Amino acid sequence: MNTRLHLTILAAVSALLTSSLSLSQAQIPAASKHPEVPDGTRKCIKPPERAPQQFQLFRPLACLEPVVNASATAGNQAESFVNVNPTNANNIVATSNNPSSASIFRAYSTDGGTTWTRGTIATGVACCDGQAAWDSFGNLFLVYINNSVNQINVILSTDGGVTFSAPVTAGTGSIDQPSIAVGNGSVWVDWNQSGSMVARGAPVTGLGTWGPFNPQQTIPSASGSFGGIAVGPGPNGGKVIVTYQSPTGGEGPATIYVNVDADGLGVGGFGSRITVTSTNVGGFDFIPAQNGRSIDAEAGLVWDATGGPFNNRIYLVYTDETVNENNDTDIMMRTSTDDGATWTAPVRVNDDATTNSQFLPYVALDPTSGIVAVGFHDCRNDNGVPGPGGTNMIPNDDAEYYGTFTTDGGATWAPNKRLSGGFSNAADANNGVDYGDYVGLSAFGGKLYTLWADNANCDGTNPNGTLHQFDLYTNPLALSGGTPTPTPTASPTPTATATPTPTATATATPTATATPTATATPTVTATPTATATPRPTPTPRIAPTPRPRPTPLPRP
Repeated sequence: MNTRLHLTILAAVSALLTSSLSLSQAQIPAASKHPEVPDGTRKCIKPPERAPQQFQLFRPLACLEPVVNASATAGNQAESFVNVNPTNANNIVATSNNPSSASIFRAYSTDGGTTWTRGTIATGVACCDGQAAWDSFGNLFLVYINNSVNQINVILSTDGGVTFSAPVTAGTGSIDQPSIAVGNGSVWVDWNQSGSMVARGAPVTGLGTWGPFNPQQTIPSASGSFGGIAVGPGPNGGKVIVTYQSPTGGEGPATIYVNVDADGLGVGGFGSRITVTSTNVGGFDFIPAQNGRSIDAEAGLVWDATGGPFNNRIYLVYTDETVNENNDTDIMMRTSTDDGATWTAPVRVNDDATTNSQFLPYVALDPTSGIVAVGFHDCRNDNGVPGPGGTNMIPNDDAEYYGTFTTDGGATWAPNKRLSGGFSNAADANNGVDYGDYVGLSAFGGKLYTLWADNANCDGTNPNGTLHQFDLYTNPLALSGGTPTPTPTASPTPTATATPTPTATATATPTATATPTATATPTVTATPTATATPRPTPTPRIAPTPRPRPTPLPRP
């Protein structure tokens, strides 16, 4: 019996069993259940994990790619970050939300990701939203929101992620979704405070030698959220750029902006807001694959400071929707070569021919080569045929994880590569936040280091079983071996709009003093990889069909 026939029979049997024994699982929550989320709503909420579901009947027969389970821990791990040590590429650290213990989950590897030591950091005092950055001295900085959801804290590891210092508080009050970036002698944090973006930077002079933070900087006209920060070349630790979208409520459209601090840690502050692009993806845009949490445009940045052929180029990745509310979301890239003043036309990063969703992109730059890579969740292969085309009879609600890269400054992209071993389903994770709000990656030495929330359990190492709570899986992407080809875009002309606004005013905020304390709980486990099995190529759909806008329910 050939493979295609075997998969067809398996799909038919699975579909029959699913429809007869578990029909209720094949229902998409009605669109009318999505409230119109108002502008200014924060995403740093802590919904309780729901009761475990019954085991699903369908289970993949084998991993389609050679994945490794980095967490292999009971409960949900999602909204993840992975960082590689630039002073030792065999040292990798994975972090994520860990809602069951009010901590940040942390796993580290010293053998390039073959085995992992697992535990928690900020144990018992963290809420969520952890993001990390590793500088050239070997400092691993991690920012997170505390358990009371009123502080932005930064902790530091100087021993490869084994232990971390006590927290330094960067901000307080009504805060949300921080991000972090490092430069040549600086570390920067930005976050949403009371509806607008703010930022602080600190000098770094060596391993474990940093701070204090400069005064908190107001960013002119930066009402918005759900963005990122990057540090480029230049004096005073490098130029700094912040991106965000506004409005932050609703399903779209929205606008993505940037502000630039041209003298880094100097006294100049951030300049006027610049319009980069519009997008049909709002701050709370509900798609089938993220039907509980929703997605935002999730704009992210890297700034090339390598000194190579694309030195000083800024890359901005974001999510757009071809027609508002049709669920055909794509990953787009724009670049700038004049410190963010003007931006190129968009280039589509995903290369599928379907009208399914791609979402939660993240961009990383390899400082050893200047190659830029992007990873994202992708529903292109979910056609609603259980087995080869999804976990259930619902199309476009199961996601895999993909990656790609550019070697020519963002003009063209290598053929997209599936990195995950099978389909995951966010609703089955039952964690209240689906895949989360972002998936952080890093690139170094010719590899894109990936880490994503996954419940396919194709290798049988998830202690919660198949299609239940998320574990964190990894599968690095080699940044070579593919020839980038042009991707068609809808807009062939450059867009650049600067909006002048008054100069920023700096406001002082007290900074705590860090005292080193270790909080590691190690357990080393080797994780096997499974044999890959090819999957049939899905038949492309012809054209997107807009879905009707739901009637918003009244807010409680």
